[in-house]
Amino acid sequence: MKKTLVAVAALALAGGAFAQSAATVSGKFAFAYGTGKSSAGVKSSGFGVTDGNITFAASEDLGGGMKAGVSMDVRVRGRGAAGVVDGRDAYVYLSGGFGEIKGGAVDAQYQTLIDLAHPQQGAGLDSCNTKFNCGDAFVDMLQYTTPSMSGFTASVMLADANGAGGQQSTAATRDSVQLGLAYSNGPLNAGFEYTSFGLNAAAAATNSKSRYRLSGNYNLGVVTLGAGFASEKYAAYTQKEYALGVAAPLGPVTVGLNYVSAKSNGTTESGWEAVANYALSKRTSVMVSYRTEDANLANNATLFRTRLMHSF
Repeated sequence: MKKTLVAVAALALAGGAFAQSAATVSGKFAFAYGTGKSSAGVKSSGFGVTDGNITFAASEDLGGGMKAGVSMDVRVRGRGAAGVVDGRDAYVYLSGGFGEIKGGAVDAQYQTLIDLAHPQQGAGLDSCNTKFNCGDAFVDMLQYTTPSMSGFTASVMLADANGAGGQQSTAATRDSVQLGLAYSNGPLNAGFEYTSFGLNAAAAATNSKSRYRLSGNYNLGVVTLGAGFASEKYAAYTQKEYALGVAAPLGPVTVGLNYVSAKSNGTTESGWEAVANYALSKRTSVMVSYRTEDANLANNATLFRTRLMHSF
């Protein structure tokens, strides 16, 4: 009888523990036809996978308002070729009334400006032609974010551009410190960040020393307007970047128009993109986009794409 009661109690405790935990699997996959021309004037066209990832997430209620969790994103882009399956953002976190502490390897430093300033993106104006999102890519990081206070959050991040869990600081991996301030409440979403970079002795002349960014968008109901500005300081010059975007829902179709510009070291580079996204459902959509960018005012880089995407 005692053994039976102990077994029942153990099952009850186990059930309680499982009830406090949660795990989810989500992701997306997209296939498209595109035709374009590179900055060197080379034309190309054909089919291809444009998006594909699976995110595994789990969380646990620790009691007392505290929660722990993990998120791991796996890039999946098809079959056959080497490198089509690899790791992307991955982190573990601990949150509570004190805010959130998060550690992992993420693409944390180069996407915020475009995401906020362009409320409806197509193929994306984030290529190296216009100097947006070119840099250290993945970073190993430790970040603290405050609790939300009337929509405001602040954060501090210590990062190492190694991005592969190396746990070392060397002249080639460029440590950085990033301070952030974000606001999200109602129709307004905005963010500011300042990053101070360490020295990479192997390429000191071409590495940025510091950068600040400010961007956001405002939903007016019939249209969402976005804008962003960044200033990045190098050894010999300062680069300034601008981004503008507009998106408007027309029933199941959302249309968007985006623009970027980068001015540095005597050159001006820019690009623009037109997008139409038709939502077949909450998870499935067809998107048509056209993008053109220039590189040092030479040949334009263009891309016309028709894409089918399903998210789950």
